[in-house]
This record gives sequence, C-alpha cells and structure tokens, in this order.
Amino acid sequence: MGWSGGSEIMEKVIGQLQQHMPDEQARREVYGALIEAFEGMDWDTQDECMGVDPVFDATLKGMHSAWYEEDDD
Repeated sequence: MGWSGGSEIMEKVIGQLQQHMPDEQARREVYGALIEAFEGMDWDTQDECMGVDPVFDATLKGMHSAWYEEDDD
C-alpha cells in the first residue's frame, strides 16, 4: 500500500522551495533527496506533483525515465 499523502506535503515543500530557493540546481538536488526519501516511505503518487515546478518535473523524470518513455505501439 502506498503513501498518497506524500503528494500534499511535497506540493507545499515545492512551493516553499520555489519561493525561497531561486537556484534551480540547488532545488534539483533537494528534490532528488526528498523524492528518494518519500519513495522510501512508499510514496507512489509522484505524478500528482507534476506541473508545479518544472525543476521538480525534470528531477522526477531524470530519476524515473522509464516512466516517461514513449510507447511506440
């Protein structure tokens, strides 16, 4: 069973990081650590946070590129 409540928390974190951490590389590193930690706690609704910050989106796609591969069918 996954932890869908992680998305609500992550969205709030993303908003704060965007506001207080303008450096995109720094946000990317923080997002990577947070995604890894949240997933370690069975977070499985990462897609709910897509579209909030392009840096988060790119980080998640980089960590899970297979989720975003085009299906040739």
